[in-house]
Amino acid sequence: MEQDTRSIILEKALELFARKGYEPVGIQEIVDRAEITKPTLYYYFGSKQGLLEAIVREYGDGLAECFCAAAVYRHDLVINLRDLFRANLKFSHEKPDFWRLMLILFSSAVDSGAYAAGVSLRRELLAVLETLFENAAKDHGNMKRRQKIYAESFLGLMETFCRLSVNGELSISDDLRNRIIHQYMHGIFS
Repeated sequence: MEQDTRSIILEKALELFARKGYEPVGIQEIVDRAEITKPTLYYYFGSKQGLLEAIVREYGDGLAECFCAAAVYRHDLVINLRDLFRANLKFSHEKPDFWRLMLILFSSAVDSGAYAAGVSLRRELLAVLETLFENAAKDHGNMKRRQKIYAESFLGLMETFCRLSVNGELSISDDLRNRIIHQYMHGIFS
């Protein structure tokens, strides 16, 4: 079954952006890789920035859904954090190019097109985590008014370990994941 042109463009651009970053990849390189013409790319996405934003929407929605499902507070924060970690690890291995691109976007200069394309997704993920920690604070008084810092630190922790795993630098077993969560929880409760 043949892929439609739009999907091919998204896939090929994602491969290029994940390997080289957003800024260094030019329109010509994308159209050559996708075996299309520039007018075809412009027809579907309007611009390189429009293409990047479409990639973030297409793949980011799946990541956001994964976050939301795992972050429904069940009055056991450890279980929620394990589920979030597991879901992110799975997502990062299923969509390694998007995971790498996401890290590039989140780390880009604040005034760049790359940052602009990824900032909404990052804020959405952080909001989900902040809500989880806010709900957990109702059960754990010492967590009150720290939701933002907990959200930022836990997202950073997952980004780091998923990157290490996707890049083959570290194998994350259930035991290691549980030890990482235990260490994180120790920091919250100490």
